Amino acid sequence: MKFSYYFDKTRNLIVVEKQGPVTVDEDIESIAKIRADANYRPGMNSIIDLTGAVYDWGMKDIDRFRMHVHEMAKEMGPTKWALVSNNGVTLSNAKLYVMLHEVRPSNLNLRLFTARFDAIKWLESGD
Repeated sequence: MKFSYYFDKTRNLIVVEKQGPVTVDEDIESIAKIRADANYRPGMNSIIDLTGAVYDWGMKDIDRFRMHVHEMAKEMGPTKWALVSNNGVTLSNAKLYVMLHEVRPSNLNLRLFTARFDAIKWLESGD
């Protein structure tokens, strides 16, 4: 997985981009790296661009990641994550992940978008 991120402090936003095949362990490590960064603050929203990523995960992988994020959400404070995907298996798995996340709500408000503009618009709204 190729992974990059930066902080947009004026928008209280973490901008993340992932490319190539992504494993559960890599995804968990990427979140840990962001949270360990000195610029990270609880309550920051995130836009996570998956348009170049391949999430060819099975149900066990999706659920393992969901459980990890759910536990971590307790420490993050209220926040919003906008996932952006517009292709094949990654889009399908992202839809499934969002649905499973909604079954057990947390401080994390999570939505899936196919266009980055719509994702940013939602992140900046009061929803």
